[in-house]
Amino acid sequence: MKKYILAVIGAMLFSSSAFAAGYGDAGCGLGSLLFGETPGPVQILAATTNGTSFNQAFGITSGTSNCDAKGIVLAERQQEEFVANNFSGLAKEMAAGEGEHVTTLAGMLGCPTGHQSRFNTMSRKNYSTIFASDATTPAEMLGAVKTVMENDLELSAVCVN
Repeated sequence: MKKYILAVIGAMLFSSSAFAAGYGDAGCGLGSLLFGETPGPVQILAATTNGTSFNQAFGITSGTSNCDAKGIVLAERQQEEFVANNFSGLAKEMAAGEGEHVTTLAGMLGCPTGHQSRFNTMSRKNYSTIFASDATTPAEMLGAVKTVMENDLELSAVCVN
């Protein structure tokens, strides 16, 4: 029995979560400081806290709030995964210029809540650029969104993507 307990403790110590960056699925930011890396539904609260307090983008760029240099790569990967997993919903909502997926993407790209309506309008007006063809991939779409944002004076000034 002692060998079994030692094996379980050893496995827990050497599991990937033992070497985690100190935050869960919601990423770094105020939510990670408040809720930590506890798995499960609490990560929704952590993500909401990050999104409503607008500190995650600042933390990623400044290296604060549990964020480090790996945070920039992690944020880009999270953006890519989100777009890939919600591609059809994003396409529909961007065409309409509103929706939960578009709002979430705006937040992931560092747009403060007060400017998300501008992001929605930008995505609707530039839909044909963002989705250049029927064969547009999620990665191409995300790249096009970032390019369009960079060319928008308001969004390029306030959004940290």
